Parts: sequence; structure tokens; C-alpha cells
Amino acid sequence: MSGKDNTGVSRRNFLAAAGAFGVVGLTGCLGGGGSITATGSNTVAPITQEAAESYQDTNDDALVDVSPEGTGAGFSEFCQGRSDIQSASRDITEDEIEDCAASDVEYSRYTVGLDGLAVVKNAENDWVDNITLDELQAIWEFEATDEVTQWSDVRDEWPDEEMSLHARDSASGTFDYFTANVVGERGDIRDDYSATSQTNEIMDAVASETHGFGWGGLGYAEAVIDDGQPLELVPVESDQDGDFYLPTEENVESGLYSPLARPLFFFVNHATLQESPDLIGSYVRHYINNQDSFADAAGFFAAPDEEQNANHDRFTEVLQDLGVEDEVSTEAEYY
Repeated sequence: MSGKDNTGVSRRNFLAAAGAFGVVGLTGCLGGGGSITATGSNTVAPITQEAAESYQDTNDDALVDVSPEGTGAGFSEFCQGRSDIQSASRDITEDEIEDCAASDVEYSRYTVGLDGLAVVKNAENDWVDNITLDELQAIWEFEATDEVTQWSDVRDEWPDEEMSLHARDSASGTFDYFTANVVGERGDIRDDYSATSQTNEIMDAVASETHGFGWGGLGYAEAVIDDGQPLELVPVESDQDGDFYLPTEENVESGLYSPLARPLFFFVNHATLQESPDLIGSYVRHYINNQDSFADAAGFFAAPDEEQNANHDRFTEVLQDLGVEDEVSTEAEYY
């Protein structure tokens, strides 16, 4: 994985800026001029950002606003027809499907990368060498509130010191994914941890506290580690073979880092695509054509080849169905 994007701006700088400002305006001629609104996942935002910066290099008249407010909050906007692109760190839910249908918002979904959801500790923590899935559940489930507060409540040999817990809030797709796949029920989580919509804040907090512990997107964890901060990844038990693994490329792509390996998505609003195919269509084509490079530059892993091929086929079919295929730039090819 690369620690810097194609323009030489560090991943750490973008992640911090996204957390601080919420919206990143990008200008950059693959297609037409105008504004593209990209809502959604804080985790996937760096990939969408990479695509936007690359697109702007040859499209000076375009503006892409990347608003990483969280997957759930983003779908609230997207399903009301108020955004063109929706980044998501989980799939769309049944309720969100119904919301989009109620507003006559039609869309298509594309897989743009793989993420290993990172469990992190402070580097001064020398007692947590690994953690089981049962232990993660015991720490984070709602029943743990006021019951599991010290490290020794998890393992007897761990110290009688209070844990400082940090994680995503309920607007986050990462929150949904973790609670569903680790705790066992979406939204079931203790109510006394430090919750935030910004993953960089989680990593910074854990790096600043000896007893800090939390989880979030791998790219954000690696940005803090690359910056020399005292943060470490914790090997997590696999539900495949019971051994403990870190979220390396090999472990994520092989399926061993399970259940904490997950696909990352973006969705395209068909109505606005049809209205501005030269702008939005050209951007999406550029995104899909180079998605493995964008994922790598943002600190994630490439989607499987079959998913990338499916993205191309699906988008071509959408353009044909909308009758706008000839209006989308053919210059947005692989580089």
C-alpha cells in the first residue's frame, strides 16, 4: 500500500483535513464542467478523493465535493436525490432501499476496494498481544456497559486498569458492520464509549492514551502509524481457522481476516447521471477504470478482478439503458 497519493499529498493530511472540514472541493477535460456531490462513508471518502483529484487533472471546469459524514447519513441525502455519488462502507439496507424507492431514486452499486477493519491499541500497551472474537463482543456489546470496564474484566492476567474505548458513531457504516459481524446485532453496542463520526479522531485518541482501545478503517490507522504516532494494530481471531491475523493484503484478500474484512462501495444516482452524463458519467468511468490505483493510494486493497470487471459491465449497461453512452467521455481510460 502507498502512503501518499499521486499528487504527493500524504494520506494523513487528507484524512485530517476531511475530519476537520467535512467537505473537500476539487477542480480539475475528460468530460463536461459542473459540480458533482459525493456524500457518504468517512472510510471510503479517501478513495473517492483520489478519483476526484485524478479526474480534475484533465477537467479544469469540474468541482467534486466529497462530504464524508458517514454511510448512514450519506444515504439519507442520497435517497432523497440530493447527491450524485454515495460512498458506502457497507451495503445499502432494506430501509434505505425503501427510502430511495419512495423518492423514485434509481441507482447502481460498484465495488471499489477491500478494507480490513482495524482493531487498535496504544503502542505502550504490552499486554494485548491478540484478541478473540468473543472478547471483542464482551467488550463492545451493550451488556458490557458498567460491567466490562477494566482490562482484567476481559482476561484475568490483564491489568486492573480502566479501558478508554473509542469507535464510530451510529451514522457510520463501519459501526453497522462491526456491530452486526462482531457483536452479533446491528446497533447493539455499549453506551459509554467515545463515539465520533471521524475515524482519524479515533486513531488519534488511542495513540494519545496508554489505555486507549478502538476500531476503525485500516487506512486511517496506517496514516497515524506512518506519522510516527504510538498506535499498533491488534491481531484478531479469524472465524475461518481460529488463528490470529493482522489486516494485511494477503490476509484480507484470502478471507482469513474474517469477519473484519469487508468490501467498499459507491452508488450512482441515475437521474443526475442522465442529466449530466458528460460530467458525472465521465467521472464515474474514470473512477471505475482506475479504482485499484485509487484504493491503493488511499491505503486500501483492490477489489477482486471479477468485481472490477462487473463494475465495467454494469456501468456500460446503465449508460445504454439511460441512452447516454455516447455522451460519456471515452478518454477516461486506464493509466
